[in-house]
Amino acid sequence: MVKTKKIIAFVAAVIVAVCTCLFSACAKNNSGDNSNQTVSYSFSISKTSLSLEVGQSEKLECRYGDKKIYFLSSDEQVARVSEDGTITAVSAGVAYISAKAEGVADAEKMCKVTVIQSDYVVLFDQESEIVVLIGDAPVTLDFRATVYKNGEETSLAATFTIAPAGCKTVVSDGTARVTFSEIGEYVLTAEYGNALATINIKVIDQIAE
Repeated sequence: MVKTKKIIAFVAAVIVAVCTCLFSACAKNNSGDNSNQTVSYSFSISKTSLSLEVGQSEKLECRYGDKKIYFLSSDEQVARVSEDGTITAVSAGVAYISAKAEGVADAEKMCKVTVIQSDYVVLFDQESEIVVLIGDAPVTLDFRATVYKNGEETSLAATFTIAPAGCKTVVSDGTARVTFSEIGEYVLTAEYGNALATINIKVIDQIAE
């Protein structure tokens, strides 16, 4: 009986030893040296297509692990791209921006860029030449400029400037409120993109007889 117990204990010890060896071998294989393995990353790009108007810019965000990304335009006369992925629309047409990861042959993404040339017009709500009569107190007038795109009225806001300087000007929602306190001749300009409109303003303190 004692001999049988010893045999059983011996067999059990052998089984435990074998299982331990197998477990260690598996663990070694699973956590072995990975220095020769190729690490694969996913290549992300913020947009694969976009539309820009001439003069507009937009930045592409690309990532492939910690690799440096190189950008290239298929037609720089339509769209240029800088080292950081900023695309600038140059003229109407279509260009393709490629993004490549440094040192990785198959790591490449593409973005189709459609550049649109729109026709803008800026119009004032007053005549191109006006006369302003001031007395003992300054005179304040409102000038509204409307921006049209391809013949359609828009809610786009023009930029106002007046020359010479010296008039108080407050701009809000497409309207310039100008306060004239001195006689003289002024030019008010409203501009959006390459389109602009002007008003010649003559400020007097008395009406000529």
